[in-house]
Amino acid sequence: MSMNPQDRDHLLFFLFFCFSFMLFGIGINYGNAHPYTYVEAKTEASPPPTTEATTEAAPPATEAATEAERPFVVVIDAGHGGVDTGSFFKPEEGKINEKTVNFKIAKYFKRALEKYDNVTVLMTRTTDKYLELVERTDFAINHDADVFVSVHNNTLVGAGGPASGSSVAVSMGNYKEEIGKKSQELGVCISYELKKLGLKENGLIMRSSESYTYPNGRAADYYATIRNVMEDEIVSVIVEHAFIDNEDDFYDFLCTKEQLKKIGEADARAVARYLQLPLKETGKVPEALSNYKIKICHTKKNGTSKRYSKRYFKN
Repeated sequence: MSMNPQDRDHLLFFLFFCFSFMLFGIGINYGNAHPYTYVEAKTEASPPPTTEATTEAAPPATEAATEAERPFVVVIDAGHGGVDTGSFFKPEEGKINEKTVNFKIAKYFKRALEKYDNVTVLMTRTTDKYLELVERTDFAINHDADVFVSVHNNTLVGAGGPASGSSVAVSMGNYKEEIGKKSQELGVCISYELKKLGLKENGLIMRSSESYTYPNGRAADYYATIRNVMEDEIVSVIVEHAFIDNEDDFYDFLCTKEQLKKIGEADARAVARYLQLPLKETGKVPEALSNYKIKICHTKKNGTSKRYSKRYFKN
């Protein structure tokens, strides 16, 4: 059947209108099928305010717990080493260098101290190696040490006559007074333990630097291994266990492995007593010292020395 042009135009317009309406309806339905797409994405990227507050509060609590559980760090410094032999004793069987004796004591010291709980023990050198003093103290600083013990033995050279026994160099307390006091208390504990072995107790040695002052303007400690770590609040001492070139001291205390082991163990007991460390095996904590009197020799900047006695751990 033929259709006139006017009727054909009307039919085409009607079909176009129906097809357009159908496409519009499909577009509306697709949008309604995913009405919260943008909202859901926004919710995932932005947690609720309460969650953020909890996250921000957690790290400080964790850091505080970690700090509370952190063991003490004790650095043992075997004095001298490498080309620096230190003093020496030359018996008939051959020359004995101080660096070797120091190192053996330090190893026994470390081994004995590791029998206690709540402590990490490190050594500045584990071989016959030369180290500058600043390298030794930087090691302690970089490892966040609490205690630094430099292991030495004395010499008759410059002693002005026969000498024997032990002494401990400690801080004067001119700067960071609490750390200075702790240095002296650790020195007392070490001196006490060495005296129990039979070594003559010469007491604590303090010496003022002729060249350095602390930030507060007061004379700095003479000994670099004490002075260099003061700003970082590390308790530092230097132990002169015996006079290596005194024949009696050498044969009585420094001659055999057994003797050196006893000295290292005495050092360990002293540090454990000072830090109140429990033995791993028994949990027993060394008894704290009480009202201990000790001699002190303080050498001033002008070279004059003041000698006196002082009591520590007063009840």
